[in-house]
Amino acid sequence: MSVLYLLLTLAFAGVLLALLVRPAARAGIVWGLAALLPLLAAMTGALSVQARSARTLAAYPAGPVTLTISDGIFKRAVVLDFMDAACVERAVRLRSEAILSTPGGPLRLGATSQVEGAMPPRAVVEALTLRGELTCPNLKAVRERKT
Repeated sequence: MSVLYLLLTLAFAGVLLALLVRPAARAGIVWGLAALLPLLAAMTGALSVQARSARTLAAYPAGPVTLTISDGIFKRAVVLDFMDAACVERAVRLRSEAILSTPGGPLRLGATSQVEGAMPPRAVVEALTLRGELTCPNLKAVRERKT
């Protein structure tokens, strides 16, 4: 699908260039093509990223992940499903303050948290985020109090 949009974008750019070299080109057509060209380029880029994300996700087997999470005081081993593990990977990578709800009780994630285990790769988590599929119902952000 992205190849179709790329070809369509190149065709519109060619038509626009052909109209610009003609001295008798209609202004409305030139303006319309010029306005449509960025939209087509954006659609081409978005569809290309979506296709690349789909290939990345297809190559990674989604399954339960066992992690050991330490917040500096407590250390606990947890088994998380794929989405929760991806949420933890993103929170740890971005150094977010969050609370992870687990069957054994809540775990606090923050800048001092240590996570051991095979988390999903960054590329997989980013692909889920780009596709809008990364939902984190068990991970709640902690608001910092400003004093």
